[in-house]
Amino acid sequence: MTTPMPPLSAEPVHVPKTAEVVAQAIRNQIVRGDIAEGAALPSEAELMVHFGVSRPSLREAFRILESEKLITVRRGSRGGARATRPDVSVAARYLGLLMQFDGVLLSDVFEARAMIEPLALRLLARRDNRQEAAAELLAIMDEIVPGIDPRLRVDVWSRFYAHLFHSCGNKTLELLYGTLTGVVRSELSDSIFQEDEGSQSPNWKKTIIKAMTLVSEGKGDEAANYWMKQMLLIEARVQEAHQRRTLIDATVAFA
Repeated sequence: MTTPMPPLSAEPVHVPKTAEVVAQAIRNQIVRGDIAEGAALPSEAELMVHFGVSRPSLREAFRILESEKLITVRRGSRGGARATRPDVSVAARYLGLLMQFDGVLLSDVFEARAMIEPLALRLLARRDNRQEAAAELLAIMDEIVPGIDPRLRVDVWSRFYAHLFHSCGNKTLELLYGTLTGVVRSELSDSIFQEDEGSQSPNWKKTIIKAMTLVSEGKGDEAANYWMKQMLLIEARVQEAHQRRTLIDATVAFA
């Protein structure tokens, strides 16, 4: 007896466009390293023959890859496409759009960062090169001197965190934190890292010195707990500064 066929789903089947198929094929080669960073792709004529596609379809595939920052295209008779390495700004752009659609609060982003940062300290304290890394992080923060331009201060803090998450040895955590930071860098840098005279915020240099001392001694849990407590000291201040502002508000303010 033949088993009756179940009813078919009414959902439409997505058939990839020719450009999407070509973009995926080139993308795979770049990601795998078959096309090295900085290497030139074959000419348009060669690629059209190789994939059996028209010039408009190939150029649409190029536009897809350009938007992902996997290639750069120079127009003209001496132009062409070259493979590039994307950075976290690509992920930050799309994550930022999703968070804007969901009305995510800026204070929500800060809270997430405050939960992630202690993890990096805990991981770094387990590494064999923890003393060297801690010394390098302290050297970065030594660049913050009285009267430093606020923009330079933001740059120092950005490099401190980039080096911290790179040194902790977890690539996923490094990319996640970099993406989250890239979404609202201007707004969070302005509110979190601003050191006002007479404010109730912690003395960050003393905080970092103590945290790095604990990391150097391999006391990851103590370093993480200490850092979390310091972050919580300024949480109320950040909440007050952001109030109910969302990522859309920040985008408008810093456009």
